[in-house]
Amino acid sequence: MQKIYKGVTDMQVGGMTGGIYKVCDWLMKLAIVNLLWLSFTLLGLGLFGMFPATVAMLSVLNRWINQEEFKVVPYFVHVWKETFVRANIMMVLTVIVGAVLVTNFMIVQSMDGILHLFLKYGLICTFVLYSIVVLYVLPILSHHSHGGWHTIKMSFITGTLHPVRTGLLLGGYVLLYLIIRSFPGVIPFYSVSLIGIWTTVILAPVMMREKEENSQGTKVERNKMVRT
Repeated sequence: MQKIYKGVTDMQVGGMTGGIYKVCDWLMKLAIVNLLWLSFTLLGLGLFGMFPATVAMLSVLNRWINQEEFKVVPYFVHVWKETFVRANIMMVLTVIVGAVLVTNFMIVQSMDGILHLFLKYGLICTFVLYSIVVLYVLPILSHHSHGGWHTIKMSFITGTLHPVRTGLLLGGYVLLYLIIRSFPGVIPFYSVSLIGIWTTVILAPVMMREKEENSQGTKVERNKMVRT
């Protein structure tokens, strides 16, 4: 009886110890990737380093979730360099489109009549669709190496086909913002990485499914080419 009790106790302690170890391990990982994000954002002169650093961070987090073994810093640097141009093209496009939408909305606000209402709600709908694309464009870019238009199209399709996950993303961002604002001391270590891990966890099943579907489609196309 004592042996059984001792075995159960050891399992409980081991389980608690393992859980604490995993939490500490992830806290260390998130701190590392957050510092890398800050460093390479600054290396890219702030604005131009932000999008590539975010893509690199999401790529690292995705590989960690998949329990892949790799060297973090060299991989982060590789993704940052590889996606620097494409990520900044996405950044420029999103900023320009956002500025145009805001400017048009301000102009419409000064108008009157039925045309005002029509344009106002039309712009609101457009802004919602724009926000969906902005929400998904970097996660999509971290999983696929397609061109700009394909990335935008995939961002829109993924966001609209998964409204629940889109809502979870937004709700989590708001909650994380409130937590980070309440504890500003965590900003250098966990501000961006917490948002990144939330994004990765919520979107991982969707991205994995799309990746499998794309790979199967590629195999089918190759088989058709071989037969012909």
